[in-house]
Amino acid sequence: MTDLPLALYTCQAVKSYESVYANYELMCRAGQAAFNILREHWPDAQSLALCAGVGNNGGDGFVLARLAHSAGLKVTVYQVGEGHAERLSVEAKSARKDWLAMGTIIPFQGQIFTADVIVDAVLGTGMHAPLAPQFAQAISAMNASKRPIFSIDVPSGLNADTGVCLEPTVNASATVTFIALKIGLLCHQGVDVVGALYFDALGLTIEKSMEPTAIRLDYAQSRRALSPRPLSAHKGDNGHVVVIGGGQMSYSGAPALAGEAALRVGAGLVSVVVAPESIPLLARGALELMCYGPKHPKKVQALLNKATVLVLGPGLTQTAWAEKFFQTALGLNKSLVIDADGLNILAHVALKRANWVLTPHPAEAARLLNQSTASVQQDRIAAAKALHKKYGGVIVLKGAGTIIFDGKELFINGGGFPILATGGTGDILAGLIGGLAGQGLSLLQAAKIAVCVHTGAAALEQSLGVRGMVASDLFLHIRDLINV
Repeated sequence: MTDLPLALYTCQAVKSYESVYANYELMCRAGQAAFNILREHWPDAQSLALCAGVGNNGGDGFVLARLAHSAGLKVTVYQVGEGHAERLSVEAKSARKDWLAMGTIIPFQGQIFTADVIVDAVLGTGMHAPLAPQFAQAISAMNASKRPIFSIDVPSGLNADTGVCLEPTVNASATVTFIALKIGLLCHQGVDVVGALYFDALGLTIEKSMEPTAIRLDYAQSRRALSPRPLSAHKGDNGHVVVIGGGQMSYSGAPALAGEAALRVGAGLVSVVVAPESIPLLARGALELMCYGPKHPKKVQALLNKATVLVLGPGLTQTAWAEKFFQTALGLNKSLVIDADGLNILAHVALKRANWVLTPHPAEAARLLNQSTASVQQDRIAAAKALHKKYGGVIVLKGAGTIIFDGKELFINGGGFPILATGGTGDILAGLIGGLAGQGLSLLQAAKIAVCVHTGAAALEQSLGVRGMVASDLFLHIRDLINV
């Protein structure tokens, strides 16, 4: 996705902008761009089956069909949807007329598709739930064909604002989107159905007319906040991170991972505070971690007072020990990264602060908002904004298309990383954020860079396969990535 724009927009914003420039010439540009990408992606394709809907998405498809026919491909066009002649825009009617001058249109009635490539020009951003039966039937037929599918603008059935897929949704092999990059193509279930993602602005510059809804997270830009270290630097210049977790014996691995992550990203000193019974197993962690096993916060009060930033929650559990240390940490008014059981305890406390980063996965976000996990996933951006409104600070809503929101700026880390679906990876992210914040970066800057490094390491591991990685394997790449 290196050639994709950074600015992200909602469908309504794109429609509003596009309406000013809508004409047949723009539709022809879209069809031409789609055809060029189709030929690039499938250079050996000799036949196309194109499913056209009753909106402008279908019009783009008619243009592509005409161009493909002129280039010598065998093209079969199917019309999906009733009353198409009356419902088409002026531009789409012109595109349809031009196609009919050289080919025919077959009403879709459940046919089986057998072409080299199927072109999905059915719904685009004009998706409405629930899908009308004929649209659902056409989408199911495309998926059942087991042929490569090329979606124009948006895979039909995908909500391009939220990344939620209706049942059914086209499972595209490749998608080309126009004018602006739509949010839902990069997050949640959208990452499962877009395939290879292409973009063409069609000669327009939406950024000059309207502010984006969100920004696609880009490591090259985010890491500019990392200043070079002077040759005279020493450990005291790079922050002292204190990780509080491991509230029970079997949970010592989580704070160990978070602590090592803070070290790997450049923190000068890292201390780990766990319950006394967790100390023996904490010996599995990095030798460089300074480990404490106090029964009461007073025993490490001096240590907590010296901390630059606290990472609160990895393996914390919800014991009486955990509650005491949670309350003590909050009372220090230091910068905090709260994760895991720290978030579960916070869900029962009505607090709002500016100087913390909250890193919930969807289920933790649901508990913080007193909602269901499904409702969080139905609109992840709305959930991130609701979390900030209730709790303040910087919100890092984890998942496919991780969202970062500080009340002003909204960032989305596009893509899916199923390799991270294993225990301990979230603890590493919390440690990365804490380690970067300890070096003097703002909490927002620390969150952005940490998410980029975390998923960058995941991408390298994922190239070896999505199964079998353990969280600590990420450490193999973090040092390289933070020093790029």
